[in-house]
Amino acid sequence: MKKNNTLISVFALFILFLSFTVAAAQEFSDVCTSSETVSSLSEALQQKETIQKLDLSMQKMTTLPLEVTQLKNLQCLDLSFNKFRTLPPEFANLKNLTYLNLTGTRYMAKVPAILKQLSNLKILDLRDHPEWSKAVVEEAKKMLPNVQVITQ
Repeated sequence: MKKNNTLISVFALFILFLSFTVAAAQEFSDVCTSSETVSSLSEALQQKETIQKLDLSMQKMTTLPLEVTQLKNLQCLDLSFNKFRTLPPEFANLKNLTYLNLTGTRYMAKVPAILKQLSNLKILDLRDHPEWSKAVVEEAKKMLPNVQVITQ
């Protein structure tokens, strides 16, 4: 009987975990796939109070313009394939950010520690970093235990 209760408890915890995962994925899907994508910083700044999704991928940026950190309602940010070495301390101002794409940002030696301050971050995309060791990726996952870190 005790074994059955333990099995039921484990199964219940698994179902609870899945429900939270599905809820987070649905929230991501709702905003990051259905919101209008803005692909220019100047346009984003014109919508400073309402913009939710910004795509600054492949802009050959070496530093993140600090104006991005003024977009308080931003939820989805694509910075993939830029030349950042790190992110500025002001990045912590993006408190509503739920999705961040850092795919192919190969000038970064590791995941910036500033991301720990983004309490609403749910998904971090780190694909296309063959220069990173498994230890660097594992360190990122430990640093962000409540974030789904995508590496493949």
